[in-house]
Amino acid sequence: MNSKWIGIFAAGSLMLTACGNGGSQAGNPGASEADVAKVANMPAEISFYMWSMSQSEFDYIAEQAKKKFPNYTLKAVPSTGSGGPTIDALVTADSMPDLFVGRGVATPDLQKSGLLYDIGDLMTKYKFDASRLDPLAFEQMKRETGGIIAGIPLSGTNGGLLHYNKDLFDKFGVPYPKDGMTWDDVYEIAKLMTRVEGGIQYRGFSDRWMETFFTQNPFGEPILSLTEDKAAVNSDKWRKIGENWKRFYTIPGLKFDSTTINKDLDWKEFIKGNSAMTTFVSRNFMDWNFAWDIVSMPTYKELPGIARLADFRSVYITSSSKNKDAAFQVAAWLASDDMQSKLTADTGLYPVLKNEEIKSKYMMNDPLYKGKNIKAASYNKVGPGMPGRKPGLTNVKAENMFMKELQKAVVENKDWNTVLRSAEEVINKAIQSEKAK
Repeated sequence: MNSKWIGIFAAGSLMLTACGNGGSQAGNPGASEADVAKVANMPAEISFYMWSMSQSEFDYIAEQAKKKFPNYTLKAVPSTGSGGPTIDALVTADSMPDLFVGRGVATPDLQKSGLLYDIGDLMTKYKFDASRLDPLAFEQMKRETGGIIAGIPLSGTNGGLLHYNKDLFDKFGVPYPKDGMTWDDVYEIAKLMTRVEGGIQYRGFSDRWMETFFTQNPFGEPILSLTEDKAAVNSDKWRKIGENWKRFYTIPGLKFDSTTINKDLDWKEFIKGNSAMTTFVSRNFMDWNFAWDIVSMPTYKELPGIARLADFRSVYITSSSKNKDAAFQVAAWLASDDMQSKLTADTGLYPVLKNEEIKSKYMMNDPLYKGKNIKAASYNKVGPGMPGRKPGLTNVKAENMFMKELQKAVVENKDWNTVLRSAEEVINKAIQSEKAK
């Protein structure tokens, strides 16, 4: 590993030296106390690849871990999206972290790099009680991994939230959004809020749109065929989803080019105070200089009460880890009742447990959401999750290819038949190229 990433490793590490290791092994009733104590007390260095974890979440976990694992050193490795190394770079350097925190969409990358590891034996060895967790979490993981359990679920999915800038609504004299809105309702509000004033282009809505509208669509519509090596994007359902998205970006007055349509630049307009509403926020970017609140995420009128599908975050133990037992202890502890309760109340992490009492603590102590409409998080129900593909099918970065073609619907005003047909061709060509390797 080059010196750049060594420096990042050092900066992200926290030595867990506080005294005490109270409590029984998380989620392992009946596990040998001697076996658990031996692993939990031995010196170990456990690194996290934070593909889907914020620095503040890691810091919170590391602080809590001081009591549980006094002899462990936790290290945080930022993902590519946060300026960190790629998975390929880490694998090449033989420096892949012990734990990969991510969502199912990352599974193809882990599979391709040979990093998925079946933790069934570890679960048996330490008598991990999986019955406490939402069964959908493991079902979804097995669909995505080809049948194995490769990690311990960390967080579940709330019903979805729409954040809105109260200052902008007050400024323009438009009533605030409310719980239970459809996408049609939000679109009408977005039109009212889109305007130029004082030389500033205000948007009614901005978002990390690829995820919100497409990869996490509530219909469960896949980009790749579930049973064949081909694209599945040229369909009436995708056309409907695309038309819903496009109308928000073609409101009169808005103009986009190949740069400004970028999903990461787009949602940051909300952070700047230039956009009225968004469904996507990152806890790394919530130092907002305006008043805001939340309501339930909008739904399609065809799917009342369901705004999104289950999308679990899990802590995967990588095949390259040299400390699999210790890494498992950390992953299992994060799914314990005690830690899930703390994470739920303090950090905004939605629990992955069945326990209703813990669910009721959602964001209870979170200073960011103090005084906000927190009940909105449970207004909608969550769908069953994206379906998994048949094992053995070819995986390509179809999401990126699809996104590139989708942008043309706005930037070049291409019709949907052309956009979806082009996306289908590009993805199919990539699949055939991958199969030919």
